[in-house]
Amino acid sequence: FKEPSGRLALSSHPIMALSFASSTLAFNIAPSAVFAPSRLAAVRMQEAAPVDAPPAPPPLPKIKTMMVGDGTLAGDMGFDPLQLADSPDKLAFYREAEVKHARLAMLAAFGWPVSEITNFGGLLNGDGRAPSLLNGGLGNVNGVYWGAVVALAVYWEKFGLDQQFGSKDVSKSPDYLPGMLGFDPLGADSQGMRAAEITNGRVAMVAITVFALEEALTRAPIFPINLLH
Repeated sequence: FKEPSGRLALSSHPIMALSFASSTLAFNIAPSAVFAPSRLAAVRMQEAAPVDAPPAPPPLPKIKTMMVGDGTLAGDMGFDPLQLADSPDKLAFYREAEVKHARLAMLAAFGWPVSEITNFGGLLNGDGRAPSLLNGGLGNVNGVYWGAVVALAVYWEKFGLDQQFGSKDVSKSPDYLPGMLGFDPLGADSQGMRAAEITNGRVAMVAITVFALEEALTRAPIFPINLLH
């Protein structure tokens, strides 16, 4: 409806005026209503604190993961044709035994010829051979000596067991490896020294076996020189 002047007669029609105002208001509010949820979600994402991942567990000690041929142990040649050390625990057991025998063999390989050359204590057999299981003569050794040997062996064995089963706990000594007694007064411990020790120990084990067999078969000392004759 138009007035004679040509203007819309909105004032005379309140219903139409209200509808027009409502549509205009709806048009003005619609954009903010549409974008409101996304803005709210963004605010919530910014307010949410990041969740920290749980810390990674500490790595297992080498003695629990080492295998033959992985280079963890000094002197590891990767040689285990019978697969005797097919697990870390078995490898640790056999290496402990090897290191102990190697150290004893080095002492014996040095002490055997020295005893025959010097005849310390006058314990050599009549033919100049050192007392041994195959040569005999062990009954002539003083019991105090055997007591001292047993006491020293028990002490070092206890020390080794403490290191192996006590201080070897992950929280105390995670770097423990077989044969490590913590005895290094000169501070010379290194991978090279460990390799030298096990290599010389293996040679000594072969040498002391040869000493015993040779004297048992030949009935003669391996060093037929006696400085105290």
